[in-house]
Amino acid sequence: MSPIAINEAVQEELRATPKAPLKQEMKDENESTRPKVCPTVDEPFSERNADGSYKVLNQPLGMRRKLRVVCVGAGASGINMAYKIQSHMKDVDFVTYDKNRDVGGTWLENTYPGVACDTNSHGYAFTYHLKADWTAVFSPGAEIEEYMRDVVRSYGLAKYIKLNHQVLGAQWDAETAKWHVRVREGDDPSTEFTDICDIFINASGLLNHWKMPNIPGLKTFKGPVIHTAAWPEDLDLKGKKVALIGIGSSAIQVLPQIQPLVKSCSIFIRSPTWIAPPREGELLSPEQIKHYLDHPEEHLEYCRDLESLANKRFGYITRGSEDQKNLYQAWSKSMEDGLKSRPEYYDKLHPSFGVGCRRPTPGPGFLEALTQDNVEAVFSGVDHIDENGLTTSDGDQREFDIVICATGFDVSFKPRFPVIGKNQINLQEQWSNSPRAYLSIFATNFPNYFTMLGPGSPSAQGSIIVSIERISDYIIKFLNRFQHETIKTFEVQQNALDELTEHMQEQLKLTVWTDNCSSWFKNGDANGPVIALHPGGRLHFFSLLMDPRYEDFNYTYWNKNRFAYWGNGYTLREVE
Repeated sequence: MSPIAINEAVQEELRATPKAPLKQEMKDENESTRPKVCPTVDEPFSERNADGSYKVLNQPLGMRRKLRVVCVGAGASGINMAYKIQSHMKDVDFVTYDKNRDVGGTWLENTYPGVACDTNSHGYAFTYHLKADWTAVFSPGAEIEEYMRDVVRSYGLAKYIKLNHQVLGAQWDAETAKWHVRVREGDDPSTEFTDICDIFINASGLLNHWKMPNIPGLKTFKGPVIHTAAWPEDLDLKGKKVALIGIGSSAIQVLPQIQPLVKSCSIFIRSPTWIAPPREGELLSPEQIKHYLDHPEEHLEYCRDLESLANKRFGYITRGSEDQKNLYQAWSKSMEDGLKSRPEYYDKLHPSFGVGCRRPTPGPGFLEALTQDNVEAVFSGVDHIDENGLTTSDGDQREFDIVICATGFDVSFKPRFPVIGKNQINLQEQWSNSPRAYLSIFATNFPNYFTMLGPGSPSAQGSIIVSIERISDYIIKFLNRFQHETIKTFEVQQNALDELTEHMQEQLKLTVWTDNCSSWFKNGDANGPVIALHPGGRLHFFSLLMDPRYEDFNYTYWNKNRFAYWGNGYTLREVE
């Protein structure tokens, strides 16, 4: 038979095939009967015969439930979640609430001098929205903030985002299998309302809940006391005597910016830290930018090379590896060379722990600023503060005009608001001492709930943006299954989380992350367990996300038969 004849035969067969029946809605007096394309939870997933016995659903395989998904946060995670749902799902009513006036999260909130990306900016971009015209290798925060706004504009995501809306709490309703999310618009209590949803996603972020140091007398100081994450626009540092408390990434970025302005600056350093060696070409020339704009294929290849490099860096983290030994020697020499004029600083600032125990921060100009005449490194702790200044733990009294606290964030992973799950369990309490999550995403006792970048994420390696994308893809897989099957609830099994935690903590012992250093990976406790990180490389984590282990979860169903979604033997493809 010729191809033409075969085609005609197929067409004839299709014409003769009856259409698969669709479940019809109950007819209202004012509403005509129409096919039910998006069945609700109650109809027809809980359908029964009159005697209560099982009844095959009169609908094809592939029908979708219409879902309400509520998210918290419009930083990188919330923006990306909006894009992924818009691009890859249908019949999902999605909204993300953010307390701020604009999108961007940490890049909107942190405006201190010198705030910048700590990874190459060309890799700090969503794969679907690469940016060829970054102005620097480590772009300033304002440029990254504008990039986040551009993503929202380019893909029409603003319709999913409610700004100036603060989530106050969330409560699980077991009977209806819904989350009740309490939200307030602005500061007016009269604007509070409850949003009821099928799925609740916490994408409120890691580094956005800044904390002041617990130093006696801090509030008695007569001058300005500021945190780097709440930098006043009108702060005048010119000719002032400044105390800078901390040696994390913000302090390393701030010092070179304020050193030329201040009369003097004393930086209080409690613990050693690694300062990354200076790198060439940190500012990109107009010619370089134009070249990438004119040759997108070369820019794409460059971005792929950056990602490949990031995926190979786990060898540096492995304790005792040649990569770690070489890095230790190279960075030690760089710090020694940078502090030649102040060798006593090198002895106290140089760490004994491995490179990477704390997340290293590129510090252009930091060592140079530290050796200037108007800067002093103080390696004694701060005992207390009075109205005039600080007294160190060894009794040295110092007067200052301004105190800058570069003391980081609360990274305990406890939600910023009450999240009440099964049996009235509050996730704030469950995660108060030892937060544990399945692949950084799921917590026991909290059905139909996701956390973005929770405990155990790959947040110490490379661009966090790529990790956010992969986690979002994983969540989309769960949402698709939840939408197409008769699943009422899903929740990670306790024994699966217990075994996973046991393995992770043993595997982490092979890395320098468990060295004796104070880091936000351990929530500031040098001797504590590493709670923030996945114990393997990025590719290790991404590979685990590719094929979800659905068997590690407990499920309940709207229909007493889990296979009810099979329907009447037809598929939605045949019907549509």
